[in-house]
Amino acid sequence: MAENNKSKDFIMVLLATVAFVSTYYIMMPAIPVYMLELGFDNLTIGTTMGLFSISSMLARPIGGIWINTYTSKKVMLISIALFFLTPLLLKTFPALAGLSLTLLIYGFTVGAFSVASANFTADISSSENLVRFMGFNSVAVMIAKGLAPAAGVKLINNYNFNVAVYSTVAAAVFALILLTFVSDIKVDTKKEEDSNFIRVLLNKSVYLPTIVLFCGMTTFGAISAMLPLFAAAKNITGTEYFFVINTAVVVTTRLLVGRWSNKYLEQIIAFALLDLTVSLILMSFVNSFQGLIVVAIIYGLGFALLFPFMTSLLVLTIRGISRSTALGAFTAAFDLGVAAGVTLGGFSEYMAFERLYLFLAAIPFIGYLIYQYIYRPYIRQLE
Repeated sequence: MAENNKSKDFIMVLLATVAFVSTYYIMMPAIPVYMLELGFDNLTIGTTMGLFSISSMLARPIGGIWINTYTSKKVMLISIALFFLTPLLLKTFPALAGLSLTLLIYGFTVGAFSVASANFTADISSSENLVRFMGFNSVAVMIAKGLAPAAGVKLINNYNFNVAVYSTVAAAVFALILLTFVSDIKVDTKKEEDSNFIRVLLNKSVYLPTIVLFCGMTTFGAISAMLPLFAAAKNITGTEYFFVINTAVVVTTRLLVGRWSNKYLEQIIAFALLDLTVSLILMSFVNSFQGLIVVAIIYGLGFALLFPFMTSLLVLTIRGISRSTALGAFTAAFDLGVAAGVTLGGFSEYMAFERLYLFLAAIPFIGYLIYQYIYRPYIRQLE
C-alpha cells in the first residue's frame, strides 16, 4: 500500500510539474510577439525576457534552503500562490514595467517549484531507480518547455495576449488541485551535512557541474527563446512545429536512453555537450522551415540528455552537503545559462543571426572541455 501511495504521489507531482512549468513557457513566445506589437526593439525584448531566468536563478537556491526548513510540497504550494500575482501586475502597471515584474514573478515561482519537484523526486526514489526517476521528472519539465511554447504561439496568433495570460492561470489552478492529493514528505537532514549555501556552492562537486550546465543551457535561450525573432528575420513560418518536434525528440530520447543511463552516464553527457555545440553551428545556416526542423531534431537530442544526466551525476557524487541546497545551486545554472543565451541573442539587433550563432557555439564547447578534462578527472578521484 505504501508503494502504491508513493507511485500515486509521484505521478501527481509529475503532472503538477508539467502544468505549473507551462505557465511561463506558454508566455515565452507570446511576450516577444506582444512586445513587438507595442514597438519595442530586439535588444529591449531580449533583456526583458532575460529577467525570467535571472529571477529563476536566484529562486532556485532560495527554494533549496526553504526545503530544508519546510518540505518540497509546501515550497511547491508557496510557488503557486505567488504566481497568482501575475495577472494583477500585468493589468496594474504600464506595459514594460508590468511585463518586467511579471517575468520576475514567473522566474521566482517556476525556479523554486522546479527545485522542490526535483527534490521530491529524489526523496521518493531509491538508489537503484534514482537516475530513472530523475529522468521522469526532467521529462515532465521538458514536456512543458516543449509543448507550452507551441500553445503560446497558437494563442497569441489566433486569439490575443489576454487569452494567453488566462490560460496560464488555468494551468496554475490545475497544478494546485493536483498537489492537494499529494502526501507531504519530510526527510530528516543528517547532522553532518553542510547546508550553508556559500560553502555548498564552493564545493567542487557542485560548482564544476554548475559551470558545465551553464555553458550547455545558453543554447536554450539563444535558440528557443529567440526563435520568434529569428523566424521573423528569416521569414520562416510554422515555428510552433519546432517546439512540438523538439519535444517529441526530447521525450523519446530520454525514455529510450534511460535503460543505459547508469552504465554510460558520463559518456552520454559528453555527447550531449558536443551535440549542443553542433546545433548552434547549424542554426547559423538555417534559412528555411525544413532546416529549422533538422535543428529541432538534433538540438532536441542534446537538450534531452544534458540536464537530467548532469543532475543525476551531481546527486550521485555529492558527499557531506545538503542535497536540496546543492540542487538549488546547481539548477540555478540552467536559468543563468538561458538568461545569458537570451541576452546575447538580443545582440541580433546589431549582428546577423548567422554570425551570432557561430560565436555562441563556443560556449557549449567550452562546457565540454571543462567537463571532459576537469570535472570527469575530479569524479575519478572521488571513487
